[in-house]
Amino acid sequence: MDQVLGYFFRQNLWANLQLIDFCRGLSHEQLDFAVPGTMGSLRGILLHILGAEARYVTGLRGSPPERAVDERTPWPGFDALAEAARSSGEALIALASEDLAARQVERRLPDRAFRVPAVTVLVQAFQHGTDHRSQAQTIITQLGLQPPALDVWAYARAVGDFVEL
Repeated sequence: MDQVLGYFFRQNLWANLQLIDFCRGLSHEQLDFAVPGTMGSLRGILLHILGAEARYVTGLRGSPPERAVDERTPWPGFDALAEAARSSGEALIALASEDLAARQVERRLPDRAFRVPAVTVLVQAFQHGTDHRSQAQTIITQLGLQPPALDVWAYARAVGDFVEL
């Protein structure tokens, strides 16, 4: 689509990898900690973010990313999460550069079926990750820890786009 949307998904991939790396240092108890108002534990949130990204990629291009995780399976470990994040993240970056304006995506679920513009799925993929990473940061804060900065300002600093004057 354009470079702006690609920037969104480069930040999305970076933020997923930052969160995964932060969580590597947590205990099993911390990873399983949940806070009311979030969708579950840190472990569950990581699996959910990446499982959903794989579904978005599959819906948009008709095939799953090379590496994926499924939130209904046992914990795959951090290396598998990072591989899945890179695989789905790079696929979303590539999809963001395509002309999706005229494409439609159909989805059939057990209780309903629907069709939406492909760009809607792409924007949902970004918003979904942002929402659940924020929930993970809330859980980390409730554990008494300082969560990693995952916002666009932190990304801009990390990639050299934020320059102090």
